[in-house]
Amino acid sequence: MKIAITGHTSGIGQALARQYEQRGHTIVGLSKRDGNDIRNIQRTADLIESCDMFVNNAQHNFAQTDLLFEVHRRWKDQQKEIIVISTMMTMSGPINNEHIPYYTQKIALEHASLELAQTSLWPKITLVRPGEVHTGDHSGPLAFKDVNTYAETIINIIESAPKGLRVYEFSLGVDYE
Repeated sequence: MKIAITGHTSGIGQALARQYEQRGHTIVGLSKRDGNDIRNIQRTADLIESCDMFVNNAQHNFAQTDLLFEVHRRWKDQQKEIIVISTMMTMSGPINNEHIPYYTQKIALEHASLELAQTSLWPKITLVRPGEVHTGDHSGPLAFKDVNTYAETIINIIESAPKGLRVYEFSLGVDYE
């Protein structure tokens, strides 16, 4: 399977790319570090269009949501899959005023994902809300340390649904025992 992943050079995007590659899939990595800015919606969607799956991971203002709409429009009624990466923050609200823009952008992304998932059978859309994970400079003291375990769990949950059932959304959080 050919899988496009935005933000594939770090964090969850990088770990998902590694996991999917290890499972024999071809990765089309789209990262600002590689000259692929998701704010250029048409160009990014052009690169995604020939893929079988799209992991919508990279975020910049509302570009992640705009890209979701564009890929969904292009893939309408095609048996393809979109994995949308959001955040557990949408379940509890912003931590402080500095996080309000990010929170608002992710809330818009989630609403768009769930509405699109209900409007047509294809492409299949799964919304994932990871909790805090150790991704370098942006991680707090209680972040889950192994981003690869996070990625593997995300893929296993999505792939474990029996034929005829869909996983529309799920959240992963850290167990603080």
